[in-house]
Amino acid sequence: MKSFSLSLRLILLACVSISLALAATGFFLNKQFYNYFEERIYSELDQYLKQVTARIVINPDNSISVQPLPDPRFTLPFSGLYWQVTEEGQEPVLSRSLWGKTIDLPPNTTPGEEIRHATTAGNGVPVLALGWTILLGDEDDRRALSLTVAVDKSEVDEAAAGFRLAFLQWLSLMFLALILASWIQVRLGLAPLEAIRRKVEQVRSGTRDRLEGRFPREVQPLVQEVNELLDLHRISLAEARARASDLAHGLKTPLTVMLALARDLRAKGDETGAKDIEEQVESMRHYIERELARVRTKTPAGNGAKAAPVAAKMVSAIERFPRETPLEWQVDVPDTLVTPFDEHDLSEMLGNTLDNARKWAKSIVRVVGGHNNVSAFLRIEDDGPGVPEDLFDSILERGERLDPDVQGQGLGLAICADMAAAYGAAFSLGRSELGGLAVEIRWDRQNPQ
Repeated sequence: MKSFSLSLRLILLACVSISLALAATGFFLNKQFYNYFEERIYSELDQYLKQVTARIVINPDNSISVQPLPDPRFTLPFSGLYWQVTEEGQEPVLSRSLWGKTIDLPPNTTPGEEIRHATTAGNGVPVLALGWTILLGDEDDRRALSLTVAVDKSEVDEAAAGFRLAFLQWLSLMFLALILASWIQVRLGLAPLEAIRRKVEQVRSGTRDRLEGRFPREVQPLVQEVNELLDLHRISLAEARARASDLAHGLKTPLTVMLALARDLRAKGDETGAKDIEEQVESMRHYIERELARVRTKTPAGNGAKAAPVAAKMVSAIERFPRETPLEWQVDVPDTLVTPFDEHDLSEMLGNTLDNARKWAKSIVRVVGGHNNVSAFLRIEDDGPGVPEDLFDSILERGERLDPDVQGQGLGLAICADMAAAYGAAFSLGRSELGGLAVEIRWDRQNPQ
């Protein structure tokens, strides 16, 4: 199953919720602005309608005319502001801005009631129109006039478009600001979880044995549960080590007796029986040593050991072992190199690999260490005959020995490989620049904070 990021999920949810909120806000405010601006237009048209009404003149020949209005746009052809006066059975009276074209409107039979219309002028331009019907003359000679003023609807549309563009720009900036604020909020809100993750990683790498520090109330139960599990693991590990130690001591004497019986059989001439017993004893010893090494490995508790002093101590011990010819021991391990292994486990790993190099080297054994930003390593090399690459895997198997005449049981490298794996480190074999075997232990660097 693919893992997911809680931070990414929260930020995506924030993006969705902020987008929906801003979209709804933009739609509502744009609609409100359009309605508000349209009301302002109709309010202006109401003033113009009253001006047209006040300037109606009945000529001596009973024809209708309208005195000029103050706004010059009524006199400019297709200026965007129009008026017209219509009477049933008579030619309509039009402003010069209509240029002889009328505005199509439905009849209004209720005198004095203002009617709003969204229609088109005679030139096909959409307009917003406001009109009413007035009555002139006596009851016996009453005339009904329909007065209408109109303005191009494009004025409203352009104003709304300008507002919408400016508002969208503002909403975009607000969206970015809110997303940034959400990201900061998520990072600050999840910072305690990140601190717990780092501390758990430190526990896993062995630099800490518990989660310590101040944590928010919401995650404190989790921290407490983890610490209880670590305590339980530490107790279980101690009990397992004790049982393994008891097992080793309990089997040591029977194995010694069996080897003595094998020697007795060989002395009596039963070479086959003695060999069978020795093989079974070596196999049992291999399993015991390998399992003991696994149990002794201190993971995740314990602190990493510095490589330089341990390497110097083990070289000093191994070089005292008997040899026909002396060896040159070269140690180049920086003082700053820290391993994830505890001192006891690192000593055992270096002891086994150095002893193996001592047995096969001609004149030189070299211990090299180093690191970069990602990983660190320890390499033990010798100038012996080396090992063919196709045998690398086999010599890490239990009890495998390239030369039965060389002292040993074939367990050292296999045990080291198991111990390195228990710490999450890589244990590999290769060809040394000196000509012999190179054993490398490599691990990822940890940066506890």
